[in-house]
Order: sequence, then structure tokens, then C-alpha cells
Amino acid sequence: MAAALSADDYRVRFVVPGPAMRRVQTDRYEADLESPESLAELHRLLVAADDAPVGAVFNFLGLSEPFCHAGWPAADAPLAVSLWTFNVVKEFESDLRTSAEEGGGWFINLTSLGGKFGVDSERKAALTAAPTIGIAKTLLRENPKLVVKSIDVDAGLAPASLAAQLLAELAAGDPLVEVGLSRQGRWQLKLEKDPVQHDASDLVLEPGSVVLVTGGAYGVTADVAKALAERWQPRLVLVGRSPLPGPEPSEVAGKTPAELRRHLLAAAKSSGQRVVPADIERQIARLLKDRQIRANVEACRAAGAEVEYLALDVRDAGALSGLLDDLYARYGRIDGVVHGAGIVEDKRIRDKTADSFANVFRTKVTSATVLAEKLRPEGLKFLVFFSSVSGRFGNAGQVDYSAANEFLNKLANYLDARWPGKVVAMNWGPWDGGMVTDELRRMYATVGFDMIPIDVGVQYFTREIERSRRRSAEVVVSGSVERMLAMGHAE
Repeated sequence: MAAALSADDYRVRFVVPGPAMRRVQTDRYEADLESPESLAELHRLLVAADDAPVGAVFNFLGLSEPFCHAGWPAADAPLAVSLWTFNVVKEFESDLRTSAEEGGGWFINLTSLGGKFGVDSERKAALTAAPTIGIAKTLLRENPKLVVKSIDVDAGLAPASLAAQLLAELAAGDPLVEVGLSRQGRWQLKLEKDPVQHDASDLVLEPGSVVLVTGGAYGVTADVAKALAERWQPRLVLVGRSPLPGPEPSEVAGKTPAELRRHLLAAAKSSGQRVVPADIERQIARLLKDRQIRANVEACRAAGAEVEYLALDVRDAGALSGLLDDLYARYGRIDGVVHGAGIVEDKRIRDKTADSFANVFRTKVTSATVLAEKLRPEGLKFLVFFSSVSGRFGNAGQVDYSAANEFLNKLANYLDARWPGKVVAMNWGPWDGGMVTDELRRMYATVGFDMIPIDVGVQYFTREIERSRRRSAEVVVSGSVERMLAMGHAE
């Protein structure tokens, strides 16, 4: 690739990971890709040497050691390659925007999932770099004037053949964002509308079945837990970050938000405390959330399910691993898992910190890898990852969330091809509940996005886990797919 680009008079600079920033040769540099300071120093040197902004970035990390190995990722390798890619994108984003005015502004991301983004079970897939696809798609969402492509390749392609196909892809000039390259040539990922029909179900959850739900007894995961309780009355193990709240204090029991606000303001004034409106609102939010958690747990029990609620941070791999061991020791089985845990800390790439990125990423990915390592597939009937349309399409302000959900998507493909039970990543559009605030509702209405009513989302969930015929391990459920496709993401 470098030889071909140099032959066309492009100035090519190699950057490889190293312990610190240093210039190795005229066109070769080392940089600590985990360090924004190291990348900033690299940036200064490149601009000074070439007297021009960087016009294109080719991210070959996904084809490089140690991220290119087929199969299961090692420890925090997905986070490492994601943070390195994020740091590079953040550092050079402004250069790409500037150069886009003169024909530059290219970001090309490469992965090694077999040439078909992991959906072909016959090919070896390197899962580690899958999150970088979400980073690339979000970069485009935030910078629609850039040329962004995620190119997935078959690792068996000879370098000369791969370079020729890559050059041909760059010259094609079409707006397709996700492209696969293999021995068979160019491959395109497409969405197919699923016919609304109900297959005969072979899912049986008999009394005593154990279903683990991460994400607590609040929001979307609670709605799904209640549906499981009503449909099958299993033993539900609900895992959330918040401890199970005790009885609501009598002085606030049953009060509306407006009544709670008046009560808390009066209590603060009578005690001589300084009234801080933000603190009052946080107290109200906590009281209302605790009220909802209690109600959801009781609703599951009223539906006939045995409910066990556990407070645990799913980012703690040791704690989650210990929980799975304990469940197998106590019950001898785990029949189903819904991995709904997730947090959002929305900021655009230029404003996002590495710590925030890691926080959002680990909540979904660290826990998903522990589940994949510790669950016993021979007895598991279903594993459902709650992914997001931000993984499938990218989303401005959600680079970390998009990256994490793309990992879940590719992990679902990998496991579903190898496990006897159903594994699926459900890429949800926004539900009219859960983490959606009134402000977000107004924003979605402004851009023409329809939210999923809670009862409709629950129906799609139960229909998906009941389906006996496998179609795909990646499923998109949204009221606005056409709108998302129309916003610059060709498929």
C-alpha cells in the first residue's frame, strides 16, 4: 500500500506503536498510542515536516499483532485497540476536516473478521478489533464531509492481492461505508427486512429454569424481566449496580415529583442547609428510581417468578465471574441470559476523554467476554445481548457506545455459529422508556426518529428468543431504519 501510494506522489508516513514518541527513519515514527501527549507530539512533527495537514489515516491496527489473531480476544485487547484507534481519530480529526475541503479527509479502518464482518461462520474471525468499526462509523456521523470506510478482509489474502483490492476500493468512489474483501472479491453487508411471522417455538423454560438479567430491575431490562416472568415464571437473577432499596420512607411515600420537590426544599430550609437545586433533583431521581425498582421486582414476583436481586458492577470481571460460578454451584444450571447492562456518557469525539470511553466500553464488553468465557453452552438455551442501532449505524456523540455495541454484534455472530443455543445481538432503536429523557424525546422528534413503545419492544424480544429458525445473530429493531440509512450511511 505504501509503495503504491508513494508511486502516485502521496507522502506516506508509517506510525507504529512504541513506548514513546520518536522518529525512527525519515518516513517512520513510533508513538505511544495510549498517550494523547505522545500523539500530539507526533502530530506536530508530521505537520512541521510536510507543511500540510494530514489528509488521510489508514488504520491497520486490526490486521496487526496482537489484534489480528482469529478467535477469542485476550483480556483487555479489545479496549486497547479501541482506545488506540480513538486517540488517533481524536488527534487527527481536525486535520481530516481541513483537508476534506481539498479532496482529503480520508479515514480507512481495516479489520480481519474474514472478509464478511464475521457473519460467515466458515471463516476465521479476529474479534478483537471489531469495536473499531463503530468508531469509524461514528466519526462519519460527526463529520459527514469525510470519506470513511471500514474494510473487513480475509486474513488469508496475500499482501499484494489485498493491496490491489484496497487500492481498487479507494478508487471506486462510492459512498459505501462497510465493505468486505475476500478471495471471492468485494462483499456488501445489507439489511434484510424480516417478515413479521411467528415461528413454532422450541424454547422451553420449565419450572426451576434460571435466567440471568444484567442491567437491574429498572428501565428496559426490567420490562423484559417482567415479560419473562409472565411468560415462563422462571427463577430470575437480576443484577444491577444499585443495591435493592428498602421500604420507601413514610414521609415521601407516594408523593409525585412536584410534591417531592416541595418536601425536599422545605426539609433543606428547615435544617438550615444551603438549597442546591441540582442536589434536590438528584434526590428526586434517586427516590423515583428506587420506587420503580421495588415495583418491578414485586411485579416479577406477582407474575410467579422467583426473584433474586444482586448488586454488582459488571465491569468487575472477577465479581461477575464469581457470580456465575456461584449460580452454577447453587442451581446447577443457567438456562438463559439477557445482557442489558449499559451506560451512556455522550460527548463528541473531540470532547470525549479516554477514561469516559473506557467506562462506557467496559460496562458492555468486559461483562460480555466474561459471560462468553464462563457460561456453559451445552445447557444454555439463549444469550441475548442488548446492542444498539448506534453500533449498526454509528451515532454522533456515542463513539464509545457504538464501539462497544459493535463488539457485541460480532461476538454474537461468533458464538451463535459455535453454540447449540440461540445467541443474538438485538440492535435496539430508542425505547420510549429506560435511559430516554424528555430532552432526548424532543431531540428524536426533531430528527424524525420514532421511539419503540415498551410493549412493542417486549413483543419483539420474546418473539426473537422463541424463534426456532436461525436467520441472523444480528437483529435491528427500530421504527426509523429508513431514516437512519438516509442520513449518509449507504448499505
